[in-house]
Amino acid sequence: MLVIHFLSLFLWHVAAKTSAPQVKLTTGTFRGLATNGTDRFLGIRYAQPPTGTLRFRPPVAITTALPGVQDALTFGDACPQPAGGLGAPAGEDCLFLNVWRPQNTSAGAKLPVLVWIHVSSISESPQHLTWEQGRGIVTRSIANGKPIILVTINYRLNTFGFLASSHVPISSLNAGLQDQRAAFTFVQENIAQFGGDPAKVTIWGQSAGAGSVEAQILFPSPRPLFRAAIMDSMTGPFKNSPAPSTFDEPGKPFDLLIKAMDCAAGPTAFSCLQQVPFQARRAHVSPRVRVVQWRFQTLANFSNTMISGTLNHQFWEPTIAPGSFSPVRASKVVASGKFLHVPMIAGTNLNEGATFSSSLLDLNLSGTAQDARFDQFVKDSVIDQTKITSDVLARIHTLYPANTESLPFSTGDSLFDRASAWYGDNMFLAARRRFVQKAAASAPVFAYHFREFIPGNNATFGVAHASELPLFFGPVPDPSDELDFANTYLDFYIGFIHDLNPGAAWPQFQGATPLVLQLMRDNITAIVDDFRSDMTDFLNTPEVLNEWEK
Repeated sequence: MLVIHFLSLFLWHVAAKTSAPQVKLTTGTFRGLATNGTDRFLGIRYAQPPTGTLRFRPPVAITTALPGVQDALTFGDACPQPAGGLGAPAGEDCLFLNVWRPQNTSAGAKLPVLVWIHVSSISESPQHLTWEQGRGIVTRSIANGKPIILVTINYRLNTFGFLASSHVPISSLNAGLQDQRAAFTFVQENIAQFGGDPAKVTIWGQSAGAGSVEAQILFPSPRPLFRAAIMDSMTGPFKNSPAPSTFDEPGKPFDLLIKAMDCAAGPTAFSCLQQVPFQARRAHVSPRVRVVQWRFQTLANFSNTMISGTLNHQFWEPTIAPGSFSPVRASKVVASGKFLHVPMIAGTNLNEGATFSSSLLDLNLSGTAQDARFDQFVKDSVIDQTKITSDVLARIHTLYPANTESLPFSTGDSLFDRASAWYGDNMFLAARRRFVQKAAASAPVFAYHFREFIPGNNATFGVAHASELPLFFGPVPDPSDELDFANTYLDFYIGFIHDLNPGAAWPQFQGATPLVLQLMRDNITAIVDDFRSDMTDFLNTPEVLNEWEK
């Protein structure tokens, strides 16, 4: 009986592997898993490991296919970052993507494709979707009669993806954005084998992920890599983008990094950092000698420590340099109109700045002490604080005064409320208006303002940044109240991905009085895009854009 049992298990295992979905890609043949109406393929490498001499370098394509059949059943490592619900271990070898499709989709089916770009903080935006989250979006598309394929990608973050210095080769600047482009290129070359249409790719991101989408539009590849874009809580595309040399200044990120890694300043710094150990080393130091030596630091540990200790984790920022991925400031590209014109969805939430301002809660400051702390918060949003002038700060004080009930979703905490309103307007609402108003002249644009407070969320943060994401990815909070709204919202996106049109209920953003779609449960309606215009008009002036180096 025991022999029969093991034989049965063996035959089941063989049958399962034989019946599992397979795809033959340029990099090898991969075996996925079919479950409940969808196929999934996880942890497919799209570029060579960015380790050793490839650390900090642009992604390098894979040129040799793996032999045999490879299992694609588990996520690859997440890219290095502070810990917290990543859904996979973090490691330097992290350039992987994942694919969900309707079950039994055949090569040549030519389904539209959605590529999700996560943000740089897992607390805001899912990186490794659970297989159920990915399946949920695909399943909903099937139910609508508009089936799509979903792709999610990893890309290098923080120190590993955005190392900046005058000593970093121009070609290596903003490596994380180059990773995204490499993933899109891999999709173009291989998605047909999954049943997708490379001519029908939509890229979608939230927060810094949305900023990444905009960056790919403003600084496009010579080869068309996508036909449409979705940007939730877009950042314009960068909150701050100083020149590489700024990072070399005393106390700035590159200066701190090379000192911590015991690398000499100058031309050898880049190669020195490539050789710093990623994994922790064990230091054999006597317990009586309580001295921490720099040489026992590791790249990942130092990076995570500095990121966690910086306001809103913005230790590094994308950089602007002639000859690099982003050769000129984004605001200049937007103003020129010389960017990729594709159909797009873009929008913001009511209280975008609330969670970013949580460090100011309950400080109980007033008068000049409150103004000083507010000013410091404003200046902490940039790498080079010397750029921020007293004239601009004075105007910000006028627009965001203390002790006012006119700010959105006012809590009565004066410092927090004014900081939250300023941060949301400057980093998100103004950025969305600046881009959408220009883009709508040349391509279909659908804009929104998300105003639905999700039951169970922290009321202090209101309709907070990223609060809409559970409606897309699940689990839907309080399904008895939110499920119908969540399905309606997701259906708008599926319609856009499939047909480049979210549906008749969503008017196109155009004309002298452009409309945005107000997204609220039981109150989805078009409203004029003129709210808080006094603030955003000022924040979009050349003076402010120059001081924030946008």
